[in-house]
Amino acid sequence: MFGGPEVPLDDALRACGRPVMAERRPVLAIGSNASPAQLVRKLARWMRVVVPMTYARVSGLTAGASAHVSRPGYVPAVPVLSPGASAELIVLWLDDEQLTAVDRTEPNYHRTRLPASVTAELPGRGPFSCHLYAGRHGCLTGEDGTPIRLAGQAELLTGLLAASPRLARLTGARTPEEFVARARADARLRDEVRRLWRDEGVVLHQPELAARRPAAP
Repeated sequence: MFGGPEVPLDDALRACGRPVMAERRPVLAIGSNASPAQLVRKLARWMRVVVPMTYARVSGLTAGASAHVSRPGYVPAVPVLSPGASAELIVLWLDDEQLTAVDRTEPNYHRTRLPASVTAELPGRGPFSCHLYAGRHGCLTGEDGTPIRLAGQAELLTGLLAASPRLARLTGARTPEEFVARARADARLRDEVRRLWRDEGVVLHQPELAARRPAAP
């Protein structure tokens, strides 16, 4: 309880009947997986949700915009290689059961080891090895080929609609709200948007992230 005595994390996990930290795999959370509410939504149907979450300092990686539209009608996050970048990101510590369940909820991503060009460090403990969910569709870029940084959906969609008259015509959307509503209601439209971005040449595929390397620790 808040304000009570400190309890070692492994003791707290045992008290909940869940695997201890040595039996868990660290996974970088890019985008909505960093939200406790999102994890509860994904996992609660199968199990009691007890997931330790810590921060890590990650170098060489940023959050970009995936070149696809999710079923709820949004443009989701995707990890993007970015030499020189540094950010503090959430790490999920998932047991085997939780890892399998989260894998099932990520059809547009594949889980892989962190690329060699990216480093992650835990405060006070130094570098460590972890996984992340890499996008299957690449990331969106500006006209200059630079990956678009992840932003709030209203800002992101406003910019995408303004940059592409073809996207506005295809979706019939003048506002982010209209885009989301129409994409959510039409799976074929979501596919057409993904193809349009590819045809417009604003999709970047990064082989180092796309390679399906073994995800075992």
